[in-house]
Amino acid sequence: MAAGQDFAVDVEGHWLFRQGDLVLGPVSGGQIVEKLVSGELTPDTPVAPAGERHFQRLADVDAFRVHVARAEARARVDAAVQVEREKSRKRLTYLSAGAGVLVVLLGIGGLWVARNAAVYGWLGGEDEFEGIEMEAPTIRLAQARADEEELFDYPTNGTRRPGTEPGTTTKPATGTNGTGKTAVASATRADPKRPPRPAGSVGTDPDGLEMTQQFDQSAINRVVSGNKSTLFKCLKDEAERTPGLYAKIPLEFVIGNDGKVSKLWVDNPQFKKGPLYECLLMELQKWPFRAYEGERATVGLSFTIGKRG
Repeated sequence: MAAGQDFAVDVEGHWLFRQGDLVLGPVSGGQIVEKLVSGELTPDTPVAPAGERHFQRLADVDAFRVHVARAEARARVDAAVQVEREKSRKRLTYLSAGAGVLVVLLGIGGLWVARNAAVYGWLGGEDEFEGIEMEAPTIRLAQARADEEELFDYPTNGTRRPGTEPGTTTKPATGTNGTGKTAVASATRADPKRPPRPAGSVGTDPDGLEMTQQFDQSAINRVVSGNKSTLFKCLKDEAERTPGLYAKIPLEFVIGNDGKVSKLWVDNPQFKKGPLYECLLMELQKWPFRAYEGERATVGLSFTIGKRG
């Protein structure tokens, strides 16, 4: 009310005003102005001096014209301020949404980088392991080892071995170790009248025996490529334990039908057992090979530690 009275010091008398079908008042001129400023009354509100029945628009009454102009100017300013506030709110909304999308994209990108770093060894890479070289892996069917200590016969692990198909004859494939013991692998001789099998589904031994093979060599290669840096750490630790070490370290491991490494051989007498062997086996058993059926796969790797003096 104080603000309205300050503006309406020149408005004398008491006034009536209409709101709908109601006639309200009488109120002072200052109160009329206050209601105009607050928005309760508008320039189109009918008003009349107390005691009269002739109502006019507030904007048409000389006593209130200045106050109506001020109220309209203030309304325009308030409207402009509201528009700017709305624009600012929308900009903030868009910026927040954009920032949210950016955070999500960065998060997805970070996860993608982390995943590929873990799978393909981008982080820490091979540059971190200077002095260690690795030859390309070789992948073949599991076979009997030459000496008794490393003799390998096929455990089933609860997996059914492939049966003999109609039209084939069964023949044992044998290998003899140094003590005269024999390791036997299941094999079948292909019937020349049968159509050839799809490429990659069989492996053939030197005697022409056809052996069932259902593992995916390309998938195995991807796992080896993505996880080989874990073996470099084992080799680096061994080099630190033996300063000046120069050694070629061939190794083979068997991937069981459940996708887990079941056996490891290190074909270097110095490292058949010990910390390096244990580290290699522990890391290999973490590698995520796929489960498969049929004859088991052997993967051969060869590393060279150090440089020849």
